Amino acid sequence: MENSIIHNMRMPPEERNSRSRTGCLECRKKHNKCDEKRPVCSFCSRRDFDCQYPSGLKWVRQQQPLLSRHRARRRNNASHRDGGGLLSRLPSLFVNDLFQSDEDRLAWEYYMRLVSPNVPALDGPNNPYRQLSFIALSSPVLLDTIVCIATEHMLNFGLGDVSTAAQHQQRMLRTIGQSLRLIESGRTCETGVIATTNHSDHEALFAAVILQGVVVAQSADGVLEPHVRCAAFLMETLHHFRRVPHNALGRMTVQRFAMVDVMLAISRQRRPLSPKDFVLHLPDAEQWDKTEPSFHEMTGCPQPLMCFLVRISHLACDVDDRLECYAPVGDILSQGYSLENELRAWGSHYPGAILEGCVRAPLDILTECFYWTAHLLLARRVFRDNTRSSRVQHLARTCFELMDQLTTGCGPDSSLPQPFYLAAREAITCEDRAWVRQKHESMTNYYREQQRNMAMQMTERLWEIEDQQNNGLTTDADGQIKSLDRRSCLFIF
Repeated sequence: MENSIIHNMRMPPEERNSRSRTGCLECRKKHNKCDEKRPVCSFCSRRDFDCQYPSGLKWVRQQQPLLSRHRARRRNNASHRDGGGLLSRLPSLFVNDLFQSDEDRLAWEYYMRLVSPNVPALDGPNNPYRQLSFIALSSPVLLDTIVCIATEHMLNFGLGDVSTAAQHQQRMLRTIGQSLRLIESGRTCETGVIATTNHSDHEALFAAVILQGVVVAQSADGVLEPHVRCAAFLMETLHHFRRVPHNALGRMTVQRFAMVDVMLAISRQRRPLSPKDFVLHLPDAEQWDKTEPSFHEMTGCPQPLMCFLVRISHLACDVDDRLECYAPVGDILSQGYSLENELRAWGSHYPGAILEGCVRAPLDILTECFYWTAHLLLARRVFRDNTRSSRVQHLARTCFELMDQLTTGCGPDSSLPQPFYLAAREAITCEDRAWVRQKHESMTNYYREQQRNMAMQMTERLWEIEDQQNNGLTTDADGQIKSLDRRSCLFIF
């Protein structure tokens, strides 16, 4: 690594660029930004190198070096990761009928072995994201989605090219569009009701739509908002806002929608799309954290705590609405104080400090990160505390200390981005900001999700706005931040 850095420093200025994803093999080997001229790039031409370009995706199997950078979270579930060698035991003619190409088949295997363990906060033998890959074998819309997810993931690890990933994404969106048009064609003109005779097809489409969040997180230019609104439409169509799905995979998809909906609402500083009587927004409706799949293990956030986040989102918007029309907010603040007391009672077992000699499970640390982030949101968006207030700074540093205990790649840290970047906004000292940058770099190098870089860029911009206010150069930092949030396409959960 040190030699490559020195080599890069000695190169001409026009060649001191980051490693090319899609350039020739020689440029990638030299960590040089390739101009991708064909048949010979400028770099190879000047040095009389043999200029060769990779063709398509460099599909790899699990035993290849990728495991050393993206290790499995449990050592005893290899048979679950590869489906017990299901494809290898099936007749080759049948296997060929399942996939459009060998690339699709290998992408499916890649998703099952290397992607699905990292979508939930906690992997396990009954991971529904892995089970989803088997259902996809009989559902084109799900299979195209899984192939697209795998392709984007491989691209981020330098194992594919942009054009192939774009082709898979276009195919996936085309298949989703066709499925949505079939649903729309079943809407009756008189009542507007959509026929649900093909309920399993609708469930598969719903899963494909909500999994778009995984695709968007991998890319630098993805937009999730239309997909979440489409998912909300399907939730209503399938009556999932008020009725719990009986099958595990249906429950997993509804759970993911609930968490993505509230995380996106927090990111955009708006209300969730779900109605207030959504069954997952009712803490006593069902023991979601004790039934399979566990809401807590899938998201890293217990379902009752997610309900608190929903209420905080609505209260923050209520305060905004009142302030915009110059109406009093005293009654809303009273609700905020009441909610804060409920939240503290629920999380009374969380100390807010790292106890010496106390070894805690990563999932428990992640949960406490979500808990103190909820307090941070209350302080900033409901009570409107200033970033530099002692309460906000205490809460931010509490989050930083907890997050520092989550080793990159431990498993549950894959669900850390939302609380991490929310707390990172409040860093004001050079030391805290340096720690945020270091933690961001560590997580991004491991997980390679491009939206994390966008989140860090946004964080740096918000720091600039806060510094300007502190120096008297602006008077409405929170207003500017809110405007940036509402215009943003960022999605990091």
